[in-house]
Amino acid sequence: MSQNQISFLLGFLVLAVVGCQSPSSQESTQIDSVLTEIVIPEEIYDPDPTDTIPGNLYGINSSAKETAELVRKAVQSLFKDDLDKEIIDEYSRKFIFFEYDLNEDGNKEIMVGFTGPYFCGSGGCTQMILDREGNVITQFTVSDYPVVIDNTKSNGWKDLFILSGGKYRIVKFDGKTYPANPSMQPELKLLPGDGLPRALDFVNEPYPWFKF
Repeated sequence: MSQNQISFLLGFLVLAVVGCQSPSSQESTQIDSVLTEIVIPEEIYDPDPTDTIPGNLYGINSSAKETAELVRKAVQSLFKDDLDKEIIDEYSRKFIFFEYDLNEDGNKEIMVGFTGPYFCGSGGCTQMILDREGNVITQFTVSDYPVVIDNTKSNGWKDLFILSGGKYRIVKFDGKTYPANPSMQPELKLLPGDGLPRALDFVNEPYPWFKF
């Protein structure tokens, strides 16, 4: 039930009580007291009202309003020219994200995934990793979903297993960034363990798609 519906029912209840009788001063005080104690619940934030998934079922690392706005501004700035020229089609103008502390410094990086013909081809899609200020750490090409985060580290950052061309590739941080083309990295011979975090896994988990 929406907040407006609840408010309407409360108003109707008050009118019904008042209409049936003229309450005494004490009764009026009691009614006021009851109404004051009634807490109207806030409507659940739904980051993607275009789908049928309730807002409370999205993961906490993939639906924060503040993070979505930060990513939106960063993406709009990065692709400003093509947006101005209307080169990016409507279907491609959306993204998902996943927050995770890849270098364990207490600040979560933001892994961003795209879709649509502008960003995706036969080998995969464009993905990127942003810092908390919206700066690009790495922009990946030909990358598919999900991105698996390993327990091992390279230069202080978690290794990633990224699908590219149908195969998982081992992608390691070089001290400044991750390699931009996962398809050029060593192949992971085994499937990643089920206990490892999987980012941008919208096929198997509820993810809201945000527009930009």
